[in-house]
Amino acid sequence: METIVLALLMFVGEPQKLVEHYYVQDQKISTCIKLKREGERNSNATYQCAKVKAIVKDKKIISISKM
Repeated sequence: METIVLALLMFVGEPQKLVEHYYVQDQKISTCIKLKREGERNSNATYQCAKVKAIVKDKKIISISKM
């Protein structure tokens, strides 16, 4: 079932390409921003918090249909 959820998206490369997506467990923007900061400190990837339309199963994003 498709639903709108808050996700942390990871982009790499030039041009930027979506490589990973992470379901934010408590669906709070503050949690997502905290995870984004931590990710950007530890890698060269670009992270973005976004509400996306996705198929979610067992609190994991299976696929994203619309960003």
